Amino acid sequence: MPKRAEPQISKTAGERAIAAIVERRRQVRDLDLEGLLRDVPQEQPVAVIRYVLTCQRVPDWVTSNDVIDALWVLAYVRRYFPHLPEEADRLERDLLELGCAKQIAMIRMAPPLNVRTRQAVENRILRHRAAKLGLARSERQERAHRLSAAPPRATSAEGLWYDRHALSLWEAASDLVRYRAKFDHLIDDELAENIIGLRRAVREMKWPLAQESYPTLREIGWWAQEIVDAVADERYAAFRQQLGEVLPRLTELTAQQHEARFGAM
Repeated sequence: MPKRAEPQISKTAGERAIAAIVERRRQVRDLDLEGLLRDVPQEQPVAVIRYVLTCQRVPDWVTSNDVIDALWVLAYVRRYFPHLPEEADRLERDLLELGCAKQIAMIRMAPPLNVRTRQAVENRILRHRAAKLGLARSERQERAHRLSAAPPRATSAEGLWYDRHALSLWEAASDLVRYRAKFDHLIDDELAENIIGLRRAVREMKWPLAQESYPTLREIGWWAQEIVDAVADERYAAFRQQLGEVLPRLTELTAQQHEARFGAM
């Protein structure tokens, strides 16, 4: 997995994010602000982040904007207070979960994390959830845990679809993995990470088809859909052109798989 690159945020930018949080709370007359101002907020960046997480007697729009600024403050903490890695990880996890609870668009949370896509933010969230469960810090581990913990679905539609299309899904996914090896120079680490996840799932698939294979097929479909969504971005245009018929075939198969599992949405 590529090493996470931290945003190169300046002290001025970090202090500006803190000031934005304080000013926003002043505007809505936050009753908890007095406690934060007992010290100089710019000198207590971690306390500012905890304040955003715990003091939420304010309108949702305030909290939502505070989360984004607090993520920038966290980037500032990671750079200038590197002796707090575990605390920084916990704060990042809690801020991202608060962002999810407030339905903040994941793409808005991407810049402070130094990533560029919704998928990358989601993967970061899943890695935090896996670590909280005591698993390896991997979105794949979290997803596997979630699938194993979920009650079995008594649906024949999914099984019938796999009887007819599981091999086609697996073959299309395998073709996409091979394209990554041929055209690695046309993609970045974010897309490569998703294709690596797909490759793992493809390799784990056992034949002949059995009901025990369904979780692996679901994971193949999940990764494939993430990649289909990602390659629509203009920066992957050159790679997308090389995929030929693989992309529309995989797009159709993952859409059918989703409908077979969950019905028409």
